[in-house]
Amino acid sequence: DVHAYEYEDGPSPDVDSLIFDLMRSPSSAWNGAIIDNLLRALQTRCKDENWPIHRSDAYLRSLIVDRYRQLRTVWRNAQPKLTGKGVLETLAETESRLVAAREALLKANRQMMRRRNVSKLKAEENEDNADAWKWLKDLTTTLGEHGMSSEESGIENEVEVVLHVKTLPWRRSVERELDLIDLQ
Repeated sequence: DVHAYEYEDGPSPDVDSLIFDLMRSPSSAWNGAIIDNLLRALQTRCKDENWPIHRSDAYLRSLIVDRYRQLRTVWRNAQPKLTGKGVLETLAETESRLVAAREALLKANRQMMRRRNVSKLKAEENEDNADAWKWLKDLTTTLGEHGMSSEESGIENEVEVVLHVKTLPWRRSVERELDLIDLQ
C-alpha cells in the first residue's frame, strides 16, 4: 500500500486503521498523510468537546510528529542488531538486550531519585552544611537521570545524530560529590 500510494496511484492510508511506515521519516508522503489524518481528527475532537484551549495547526502537527519520532526510536531499538560475530540477533537476544537496557535505565532513575532525595533532606536538616547540600541538590537536578545536561540524541532525516561529550581539561569532576551522596 505504501509503495502504491507514493509511487503510483494507490489508495491513501485507511483512516480506520492507520499504520505508519516506520522505515521512513515523518515527512514521507505516506506518513505525512497519516499525520494529516491525525491532525484533522484531533481538531474535530477539540471542536466537538469544546476544549478551552485552542492551539495552532503547526503546534499540534509538531506534537504529532514528535510522538511519531518517539515511536520510531522505540521501534528501531527493538529491531535485531548485528552481534559481534556479524549475524543478526535472535528474538531471545533482542529481548534480553531490551530488558537489560530497561533495567539499566530504571537503575539510573532510582539512583538519581535517591541522590535528589538525600541531598534535599540533608539540605533541610544540616544547618552548617546546608549550602553544600543545596548545591549538590541543584547539581543532581541539573545533570538529570543520565548525568549530563544535553538534549536526547535522535534520528532525523534518515541521518543518525550522535552527541559526543567534549572533555575539557578545566571541567571539574563531580564524581566525588556524587559518591558522597551515595554514601549517605
